[in-house]
Amino acid sequence: MTLLSEKIYTHAFRLTAAQCNAQRELAPAMLIQQIIEVATEHADLLGVGFKRLQEDGNLWVLSRIAIDIHRYPRLLERYSLSTWIENYNRHFSERNFELRGEDGEVIGYARTIWVAINMHTRRPADLSGISYIAETVCDHPCPMARQGKIRPQDPPQIVHNYTFMVSDIDFNRHVNSARYVELILNQFDLPTYDDFYLSRFEIEYKHEAHFGDEVEVCSSFQDETLVTAIQLDETPVCVARSFMTPRGKEKESDTTQQ
Repeated sequence: MTLLSEKIYTHAFRLTAAQCNAQRELAPAMLIQQIIEVATEHADLLGVGFKRLQEDGNLWVLSRIAIDIHRYPRLLERYSLSTWIENYNRHFSERNFELRGEDGEVIGYARTIWVAINMHTRRPADLSGISYIAETVCDHPCPMARQGKIRPQDPPQIVHNYTFMVSDIDFNRHVNSARYVELILNQFDLPTYDDFYLSRFEIEYKHEAHFGDEVEVCSSFQDETLVTAIQLDETPVCVARSFMTPRGKEKESDTTQQ
């Protein structure tokens, strides 16, 4: 079910068993995948999606995402994701999200930054040709902290290697954004997720990776957060920060955790 109300677009979901993690909640990587899908749907409806950008030889690439979650939807729960554009210029767009549970309460927010690149040169593109996107900017509040600078520790405390395979690759023929998230969240073991939940997650995508690339997943604990860099030949592909909150001590629903 999808709704378009002025500048805010809402997609309703029902959480199936296939989308759950071991704790019978919406898996964080699945939430990020749904955020990407809802953003894509809204961009298409606004006439600034993949088909329109392709006319100019461009495409949208997710540059940054941060989620701030009070709780995750539970098995069979009906929930919704709403999205709107907070800011736009000729090189990138800032898009926010609001996650609501079955009874309508806000249970999380997300902030994303999308950059347009030329599909042939892989260099930043100029979006002047779709300047009408500025008319869709919305001042709906998103009361969560913006993503800060992520500084990986050198040397890292934990390192393991991973080679990207066919199932990791998306239609742009590079590694799927959500796949990086899964690799990073696999740094925690199952008992940790039984006792804690991922209350805030930030990731910045820096470079593309492709089929057959072997990367190092390098992680370190910094205070109460896990900072992770996925590196290809010592070049960061992405960097991320994960914050876990004990179950039973869920954050307030305004999700203003720094």
